[in-house]
Amino acid sequence: RKVLLLSLCCKMENTVGFRFRPTDEEMVEHYLRPKNHDSDTSHVDRVISTVNICSFDPWDLPSESRMKSKDQVWYFFGRKENRYNRGDRQMRKTKSGFWKKTGKTMDIFKRTSGNRQKIGEKRVLVFHSRGSKPDWVMHEYHDTSLS
Repeated sequence: RKVLLLSLCCKMENTVGFRFRPTDEEMVEHYLRPKNHDSDTSHVDRVISTVNICSFDPWDLPSESRMKSKDQVWYFFGRKENRYNRGDRQMRKTKSGFWKKTGKTMDIFKRTSGNRQKIGEKRVLVFHSRGSKPDWVMHEYHDTSLS
């Protein structure tokens, strides 16, 4: 069972000047991994909603976020949905368009006493809508400890 952390954006509501901006390592290690391993996720569930990303067009996602943001950054968990029964191709189509991967998949490493251990991957996706220029970006995180 793979859970993805799909981040579009986020800001802590009640603390003036504070921004929820975890590093890629923190995203995998402290948010995504506990969610994937059925650990105590109360600290995660307070700030990050679980949604089916492709059930929403990107402009509808902010209303689904637990934390409201003027920064136009929201964070979500979502399950990986494959397009076909066989294979790894993901379903990324929405009502008005689709998410398309752009660039290379980036490895995320944990730094421990001089060593680097791969803990995850990050993909960048851009939303394409029929007839309009893309202006929505999603960062998709994967916990590679499940592979």
